[in-house]
Amino acid sequence: MANLWNPLYLPYGSLTNWYDSTDTTTLTLSTNDTVADWRDKSYKANNLSEADFADLPVYGTTNINGLSTIDFDDGAAINLDIPETSIESPFYILFAGFQNDNSTTVRSTYFDISNTSDVDRLVLRLTGDGTGSPGANDLSQVLYKETGGTTGFTTINFSGVSAMDDQTVIYTANVTTTSLTAQYNLSETVIGTIPAGFAANKLTLGASNNESNGLNGQAGEFIIVQGGITTDDVRKLEGYTAWKWGLEAKLPGDHPYKTAAPTVTDVEFRNKLYETSTEEGSSRFRRLFALGYVG
Repeated sequence: MANLWNPLYLPYGSLTNWYDSTDTTTLTLSTNDTVADWRDKSYKANNLSEADFADLPVYGTTNINGLSTIDFDDGAAINLDIPETSIESPFYILFAGFQNDNSTTVRSTYFDISNTSDVDRLVLRLTGDGTGSPGANDLSQVLYKETGGTTGFTTINFSGVSAMDDQTVIYTANVTTTSLTAQYNLSETVIGTIPAGFAANKLTLGASNNESNGLNGQAGEFIIVQGGITTDDVRKLEGYTAWKWGLEAKLPGDHPYKTAAPTVTDVEFRNKLYETSTEEGSSRFRRLFALGYVG
């Protein structure tokens, strides 16, 4: 029997953050379907939350590929965050969502990974000139601060990618101990250099870490994999996300999951699972239960 692959099939301990708007069991909704908590599906309990009602995004008013998403309205501080978490290089990030066309948006932040000293910081944002139409100043950007107290950001622009084009997007960022490789919709690539030792303890989704430059758009899925990731697992994450959110046409022609989403057989998974001797029995059972292997 073959099942559709999902991030829980990643090697034990590597999946440290997984937020999925299609799983309503992970959402705590407040007044008017605002999202007060977005729970982590990785079993690491890195749950996103927000105590200020004015800072809450809204669930289910918009969708991508027929799937409900979480809508951020570009307010100054519309966000969900984790006050303390551990994110260290190497790590891999995937964000799937929708970027709105809005004439008043100048900066729209998807996520901000930071630490208390405001260095070792990685930000993905859109920047525009506020005119409401694509232009030279409308760009998708990756920004990062280097280890050791550097005060300014290093900024890398995706060339030819408008910040205001009303479309579903997949962003990925692969941070090793020395480099950064980021992709927009699985093709446009930017490359930078990050010194060894990147470490952060806060994740903010939907705004900057100082609660400004709120996201003007939707979040469908956000994933962090730590400790390095194989090319095979990267391709599976790409295939899983593309087919789920209706972007399979963006996969390169030679991609292994161009024609179908990744799957895994019972035998393949059980062999891989029981080779992982570091996974404790309780964690192993919960993962088997979540994947439907035990009742």
